[in-house]
Amino acid sequence: MRKRVWLILSMMAILLTGCGRETVSSESESEISDVNETMDAVTEVPDETEKMEIAEVEEAEVAETVEPKYITIDFNGVTETHAEGDSVTPLKWNILSEEDNGIDFADEWYASENLSLPMIGTDWNSFSDENYEYLWEGEDLYIYENGTGNCLYVLHYPTDKWYVNGNNAYLKDGIFYGASVANGYAQPNTCFMFAYDLENEKLLWRSADQSYNSMNFVVEGDVLICGYGFTAEPDYLYQINRNTGEIIDRLLLKKMPDLIVEQDGKLYVHTYSYNYVIEIE
Repeated sequence: MRKRVWLILSMMAILLTGCGRETVSSESESEISDVNETMDAVTEVPDETEKMEIAEVEEAEVAETVEPKYITIDFNGVTETHAEGDSVTPLKWNILSEEDNGIDFADEWYASENLSLPMIGTDWNSFSDENYEYLWEGEDLYIYENGTGNCLYVLHYPTDKWYVNGNNAYLKDGIFYGASVANGYAQPNTCFMFAYDLENEKLLWRSADQSYNSMNFVVEGDVLICGYGFTAEPDYLYQINRNTGEIIDRLLLKKMPDLIVEQDGKLYVHTYSYNYVIEIE
């Protein structure tokens, strides 16, 4: 009897042990399956949307590492020179009004007339166009790309400043358009506009002496509108062919033009002692 009881107990123990092994085995297989599913999820190939997002992040990281190109433009020994390029038909202009301003300041006139230039802030040292922002820091001009905010170029070239400076620089298709001013009476090789290839660091053209000493210039397609004048000298608005640097027209004024604003098909021009409204077409 005792032997039978012992035999029965032994058999029950063996059965229970076997059941435990099956349970452990089943749990282990479940855990292994979970791990495999997790690994499959981790190594899953990204879809097209995810690939685009990754590419955008990588492009942004590259954009953040852009270093500006420093360029010094030297005009020593450079005289008036023109480039080969398309001819341009001058704009037609007609003086609509001329009024004595009592010799006021250009920035005061600008504010009182509710005019609009692409200036940034109130210091008259920063402005923008459709693609870039420009900032004068001391004698250097910093050019930033709209959107990314990357500083692409830092330019240094000789030019004097007025008590305010308007939008006096323009970058288009890698070509920089600017001006070099020397305050004072007319001197050789001074007061001109220029075009400079920033990629190849090459001067393309330089306009005539005494064709620019205004605070800014206006871009109308392939025409650059600027001004020059001084005491006991003729005072003109000029049209310059943006492709070649040649003067294609000029308009005589009573006094030196300093600040020029294009608005609603008209030029609003402040001079030393007169204000003009000029129709252009």
